[in-house]
Amino acid sequence: MTIFPTQKYLIELHDDYSTSLNELQKKTLPKEQFVSNWDKQTFIGEINESDFELKLSKKLYGSFCVFRGKLKKENGILEIKINKTIKIVLLALFLFPIIGLTTSLIKNGLKDSLDLIIPTLLFILILRFVFIELSFRIIAKKGLKKLTEIIGIEKIKTGHNTM
Repeated sequence: MTIFPTQKYLIELHDDYSTSLNELQKKTLPKEQFVSNWDKQTFIGEINESDFELKLSKKLYGSFCVFRGKLKKENGILEIKINKTIKIVLLALFLFPIIGLTTSLIKNGLKDSLDLIIPTLLFILILRFVFIELSFRIIAKKGLKKLTEIIGIEKIKTGHNTM
């Protein structure tokens, strides 16, 4: 089990990959461009000749997941991960209770710090399995649905391990 979930898919396209990437380009705002109203486009990111790296354009939760894909002819590979910046923030949240528990153990000893072990473990478990997992699943599902509509994905197979 990893701290940060990822999803990998093999996809089959309805049309040729160049047509799909062209449609995706129409719905994507370049990441170098700064615009005050991002909601007019579905995605923000970078699209090359056969691959792309996108995130949703929604201000509140859009940058949580990154969608990376590589397309060839009428199929491709899609990988959904948590954004690196978000990972750093979440790692800091994981470290705060651990640092607090360690400080308490050093300062007060094991006997006086036993009451902090369960809340520390509960915080870490709730952060990982409720906040991170639930957020990832919801946002990845929304992004995958929009991506499916735009590039015309016919079939999705899960569990592909190479990118």
